[in-house]
Amino acid sequence: MKAYKLSVITEAVTRGLNPDVKMKDSGVEFLGEIPVMWTIMKFGKCIKVKSNLVSPEIYYDYPQIAPDNIEKNSARLLDYKTVRDSGVINWNHLFFKGQIIYSKIRPLLNKIIIAPFDCLCSADMYPIETENNSKFIIYMMLSNYFSAQVGLVTENRVKMPKINQNELSDIIVALPSISEQQEIADYLDKKCSAIDSAIKKKQSLIEKLTEYKKSLIYEVVTGKKEV
Repeated sequence: MKAYKLSVITEAVTRGLNPDVKMKDSGVEFLGEIPVMWTIMKFGKCIKVKSNLVSPEIYYDYPQIAPDNIEKNSARLLDYKTVRDSGVINWNHLFFKGQIIYSKIRPLLNKIIIAPFDCLCSADMYPIETENNSKFIIYMMLSNYFSAQVGLVTENRVKMPKINQNELSDIIVALPSISEQQEIADYLDKKCSAIDSAIKKKQSLIEKLTEYKKSLIYEVVTGKKEV
């Protein structure tokens, strides 16, 4: 179901929502055909990577976001601490609400969110701004075609895969109009929410079955249950 979710995202951000739209060859292996009105460009043309490093001691009460605080492949923020509670001593990026936060460390984990508030995060993450629809950009970065290009850049960096700013900016993307970006983002919000709900139910069932399996093994090997 997780693979299905990524395929749904990829389909929407490369072909749009209209099955009858006229298509054209993108000229990019990972993209294939795209709607004729969409524009091919480098990622760096539609986003800006910002740099705003600050000393942490005057931001102790701010939330502090690290890659471990972001769930992979879901654009979901997990638990986090304040700068003080995280024990941050090195300079961090100061992020602002609405900016995109993207982990450049192990980028194929797709740890990316839209900042829900002003916060600090480690220099291992990029603060990204865009004049496009931020949610569409998030979904585009989660897509299989975007990840495939990231994988080509980082495939030989086995010990600690990392993507630098120039490499990120050179990734080829396809963009529809702003209004169509909004339509696609709204569609994917609803579709992915439904898939996530189904995944959660399946995970709960797996956890129950796993506990039952452990209990059954324990009862049999300790003689509490007859074979």
